[in-house]
Amino acid sequence: MAPSFPGSSSKRPLDMVLYDPAAAAKRARQEEAASTSSSSSASSATTAAALFVRAASAPPPFGDFEPISAVPISAVPSQLLPPPPPLLAGREEPPCLRSHFLAALGLRADLPVHFIDDKHLTGTDLDPHQNRLRLPMDGAVHRLRPLLTPAELHAANLLLLPDPKPRAQPPKKPQGGGAVAEDEKAGKKPKAKGKVHGGLRVNLVSLAAGAKELLLSRWDSTHATVVKGEGYLDFVVRRCGFREGDAVEIWAFVQRRVRLFGADVCGGSLLHVLLVKKGQGCCYCHDLPPAPAPAVHPSIGRELVVA
Repeated sequence: MAPSFPGSSSKRPLDMVLYDPAAAAKRARQEEAASTSSSSSASSATTAAALFVRAASAPPPFGDFEPISAVPISAVPSQLLPPPPPLLAGREEPPCLRSHFLAALGLRADLPVHFIDDKHLTGTDLDPHQNRLRLPMDGAVHRLRPLLTPAELHAANLLLLPDPKPRAQPPKKPQGGGAVAEDEKAGKKPKAKGKVHGGLRVNLVSLAAGAKELLLSRWDSTHATVVKGEGYLDFVVRRCGFREGDAVEIWAFVQRRVRLFGADVCGGSLLHVLLVKKGQGCCYCHDLPPAPAPAVHPSIGRELVVA
């Protein structure tokens, strides 16, 4: 009869079980294998979850999204702003520019000075009816325009460049015996009227004559960039002494306002357009060649005054 223990609530007798070492070892191996498989599956699940979270938090490839633009709506689009002007190697700055002239203009001696273009003065540049200096188009677009701010580009009518000018077509003759305009009868072509535009305030500068405030603007009719204004011809001809055919270099520089801790380190300035004639000296130097003596008529012995 199987033994029973006092105090047990069950009346079922306990059976005596014989201990089998082989069966116990087999059962231990099975439990160890089961625990190993469960831990590996849990580790795989944890790794998969981590990879999923990392993939979800990582940004998508560049081609699948558009970067956020932080530019204000009121700002000028970047495609309208010109690129910085290219650096020209082998071009020396005008003589005495930093030692005398920038200081006389009240500008910093380390101010960047940019070469714009070469030019031979034409008859129209010195014509009193034209009263303007035409800048070379390549230099005005690719080297002068990048120096200006969006507001200055707008004032100079250089913010939006025009499309290439289409080829002009011959005018159509009126049909049905219509009346011919007076200009057509006289053989004259009516002049196209461009947009009325003031321009950007600039200083036209010469090493021998100082500075003169004028206007920089681009004409809509011919797409030419010019320096114009009252007193231009007097400054260029009488004070600078330029003549038709003179070879000049065009330079430009502008000083921007810099503030540090609420105080102005240096003030701003207008754009300066510098004309340098080859062989022309600085008006602030003391070693300039002496002025030529006035011509004297041999018979009357008086000075000849050139009008």
